[in-house]
Amino acid sequence: MTRLRSQISELRRRAESRLEGRPAPARAVAEDPRRLVHELEVHRVELELQNEELRAARFETETALERYTDLFDFAPVGYLVVTADGTITKANFAAARLLGQERSRVVGRRFGGFVAEDHAPVFERFLAGAFAADGDGPEPREISIRGGAGGERTVRVTIGIVSGPVPSALLAVEDETVRRQAEEALREEGRRKDEFLGALSHELRNPLSPLRNAVYLLEHAAPGGDVAHNALRIMDRQLGHLTAIIEDLLDVTRIARGKLRLSCEALDLVELVRRTMDDHRAIFQARGIALEGDLPAEPCCVSGDATRLVQILGNLLGNAQKFTPTGGRVKVAVRSEGPVVVLSVRDSGVGVAPEIRARIFEPFTQAPQSLARAPGGLGLGLATVKGLVELHGGTVSLASEGQGRGSEFTIRLPRVSEPSRAVAPVLPSAPGRRRILLIEDNEDGCSTLKELLELSGHEVHTAPDGPTGLAAAREHRPEIVICDIGLPGMDGYQVARALRADAATHGAFLVALTGYARPDDARRAAEAGFDRHMGKPPSAEKLERVFGEAGSGADAR
Repeated sequence: MTRLRSQISELRRRAESRLEGRPAPARAVAEDPRRLVHELEVHRVELELQNEELRAARFETETALERYTDLFDFAPVGYLVVTADGTITKANFAAARLLGQERSRVVGRRFGGFVAEDHAPVFERFLAGAFAADGDGPEPREISIRGGAGGERTVRVTIGIVSGPVPSALLAVEDETVRRQAEEALREEGRRKDEFLGALSHELRNPLSPLRNAVYLLEHAAPGGDVAHNALRIMDRQLGHLTAIIEDLLDVTRIARGKLRLSCEALDLVELVRRTMDDHRAIFQARGIALEGDLPAEPCCVSGDATRLVQILGNLLGNAQKFTPTGGRVKVAVRSEGPVVVLSVRDSGVGVAPEIRARIFEPFTQAPQSLARAPGGLGLGLATVKGLVELHGGTVSLASEGQGRGSEFTIRLPRVSEPSRAVAPVLPSAPGRRRILLIEDNEDGCSTLKELLELSGHEVHTAPDGPTGLAAAREHRPEIVICDIGLPGMDGYQVARALRADAATHGAFLVALTGYARPDDARRAAEAGFDRHMGKPPSAEKLERVFGEAGSGADAR
């Protein structure tokens, strides 16, 4: 508008200049007509510019009206314009959805007709109070309305008076049911996580007691005797239990973040299931549970990671034996159904209640348990199964007729034509005696690993931190350096870079041994110069396999 006014002033000035520049008439009597013509031309220019200004204002008004209409119609909040008696004159799409009607059928009806009967008087007083108020309208109210696919629902209504020839009110209607459901879902998620943390504490504490007792027995029993051997078996079993818990946690995290990678090949699922059942048969016999197989004679081939498929079936078998009482039966079946291979595990155990069935594959979900927690577990096994099956391009489902009537888990995987021929793994030759430097700040972990390596015939030197480790590496020239990542002052990545930069130590075979076992941690270790990345705790066999990959040590590099 300011721009147009300045244009008018400029054109008026130019018109006057043009007219003033004309030669004056010879007779004074012509002065009045000349001024008249001058004024008429100036007014004509002004009228043209005013018309242009009106056209621009009209365009801006129409554009603003379109913007308002779009905002009103497609706003995520329901908006209704109503008269003093509650008759709806306008409604947007969100409001029509809340009321369960098309917009054309909402307009002309009274909003009170959608309000639940017991809330109708509340709304009438609320609407009347808004029209009677001089200032701001009344505080928002929650009322129940009928309509929509969800039936009766609670909405939050805010009222604002709209000025105009006919007094109207703008109702903002927000669905509180959805918000409350979301809040309830968050509370349920928090409750389940609290239960999980309690279960995790229980599961981690349980092995500590037998481990402490076994240590005491080893200190006081005769070396090599039955008591000492039994204590060692207990320690090995409980350490395996702790390792399994940690692996479950890591697997769920990797799957959720998309960090878990499969090494797939064509394989016969029938043969893999048969071997896995044989591995678990002793556990079922000890519990007095019959483990049966219904396996076809011909191969049923899938493309999969053998280790992860064994883990899937192992989790389902472990779940079945936990929740099947003595004298029960567990049946594993494999069959082909067109383009898919179906694997099912059916048990005669306690079954699954309907309220649990819908979320049984979610992390931290467990059936209600007593304080005894006889079945145990963290509620991660079935979540891991679902994640691994989906990574294989398959599906998993649960069928159960209720508590006490058993359950059946069914997995469907894409079928492939034939398995690849099995190739025997190439095992490294015995590495022999190695000169090893162990950089580890945990005193107990360092001393026990040092003794373990020395029992295998290696020469082992230790250092408690990065700078000491670098000095020891220059002094002893190790073939292999095993280095923790979480070191004080100078972390393992910095140590690896320093060793690679030093001519005296750059040829050593570097092994990162750490509790940071995510794929990103392995990548960072490789970028820093480590040859291998291993998660704690390592077995002696795994360490020896890694040492076998080191070739002949520093001289070979």
